[in-house]
Amino acid sequence: MKRLLVSGVVTGLLAAALISSLAYAQGFGHRGGHEGLLPPMVTHMVSRQQIRSAIAADKTNLRNLRSALKTARQQLEDDLIAGNSSKTATDLQALETAHNNMLAEKVKLAQTIVASLSPAQRAQVAQFVTQWRSMNEQQMQQRKQLFQQFGGAKGGTDNP
Repeated sequence: MKRLLVSGVVTGLLAAALISSLAYAQGFGHRGGHEGLLPPMVTHMVSRQQIRSAIAADKTNLRNLRSALKTARQQLEDDLIAGNSSKTATDLQALETAHNNMLAEKVKLAQTIVASLSPAQRAQVAQFVTQWRSMNEQQMQQRKQLFQQFGGAKGGTDNP
């Protein structure tokens, strides 16, 4: 019974970690990096050289953070595969810390890039983000309606 409870808790923690990782990764639909936090409009307003410069200034730190993230993920995988349920909570915490450190660094890079925008450009970006979010909300509602129309919603309306 105790083992089942521990297994359930670990599974819940892993699910929470995976969901939060996916949420971090979503951003504005880019492949990650600094762009995961920046609307695509920003990357059209600044030069590639400005983006490269911001990243190059922090390259060593980014490499170390990626390495820590990879190591934490691998340790969690190894302990899961080995059935070391007593270590997975610690591994999960290490992975969460590594994700948070990487996110903080991405925020710092995004701030550096956004700081190069003029007030008029920032206003354009704000308007873009408002319209982008509205469009995404409308699309989500349309998908829900479509699924409901064809019986895809299983007893609820929260299935996109």
